[in-house]
Amino acid sequence: MKMMIKRLLILPLLIAFITTCVGSAAFAHQEMPVGQYVTLIDENNNVIHQTGTKVYQGDEYISADNFRYKVVEIVGNTARCIYQGKEQMPKIKSARQGYNPKRYNPRQNAWILEKNEVPAIGAKKPTVAIYHTHSDESYVPTDGTESINGNGGIYDVGKTLATSLTNKGFNVAYSDNNHNPHDINAYNRSRRTAVSLIKENPDTIIDVHRDAVPPDQYQAEVKGQDVTKIKLVVGRQNPNMKTNLEYAKKIKAAMDAKEPGLSNGIFMGKGDYNQDLSPRSMLIEVGSHTNSKEEAEKGVKLFADVLPAALGVSATEPAAKPATNDNQGAGNVVLGIIIILAAAAGGYYFINRGTTGK
Repeated sequence: MKMMIKRLLILPLLIAFITTCVGSAAFAHQEMPVGQYVTLIDENNNVIHQTGTKVYQGDEYISADNFRYKVVEIVGNTARCIYQGKEQMPKIKSARQGYNPKRYNPRQNAWILEKNEVPAIGAKKPTVAIYHTHSDESYVPTDGTESINGNGGIYDVGKTLATSLTNKGFNVAYSDNNHNPHDINAYNRSRRTAVSLIKENPDTIIDVHRDAVPPDQYQAEVKGQDVTKIKLVVGRQNPNMKTNLEYAKKIKAAMDAKEPGLSNGIFMGKGDYNQDLSPRSMLIEVGSHTNSKEEAEKGVKLFADVLPAALGVSATEPAAKPATNDNQGAGNVVLGIIIILAAAAGGYYFINRGTTGK
């Protein structure tokens, strides 16, 4: 009898807990109705950012100029924010210099990981995993519609990213799995894809999306070409939030250093976006449905250019050889030449001495 009473008491609590968790996850991944978006404003009513993702109190945004804001109030489709200060961004080594995450230490006769670099890469080719939670997302100016069931224009953008990274020497694990419909459970369905990609042991996993806002929010000119900006999205309800954010900041710093004008900031939204699966999981918004797909593809190509620096590798350059080995090889060559010259000189001396004696 007592056992039955305990079960009856525990059951409602368990149901409430499950409902709260599932409801929270679904609620957090909601998007605005078609044609609507949220405008983030500061204390002086200046527009900071616009997004088609539903915004909640506590969400944060790091702008393109590295100013950090926090959402404190939602009024209709307007999110009022307060300024949190300028975000300290990591220093990124110039991609032109090129370097590997390991350096040779002659004293230890071993390759040592550089401080703060990605330890998973080492001497092997880095691997990038790519997928799409929202399989229908498309670009109206190019695709003719904002949504194509199961075969959206976003796939072309993802494939462009995959091809660009492959050409740079990355291993790429690309999935075109269909996760439709585009609803609050899409992330639950795409989680299965993300888990399968994680089995490839990628150094980073990227969920490629596009936003749903007016075109000027993402339009940009970078290095003389019209492209769409790229926004990084971090879920603030996952245990990897801190490391995901630091990784996002590395990517943004790399964009700012190599492709100024490409970044559309970092949004920290309610939810997890399956980023609990990896500390280097990232969601990227490549333009909006109001931008052309061609400009989105140009933007994602530039994103591929900055990813090696963000990961701490130079994918387009061969691994550096230990300086000690080079020096030793050069020394052996010089020593060999000296021995040959000495032998020739000695032979010449003995031959000439014998001739003089006669």
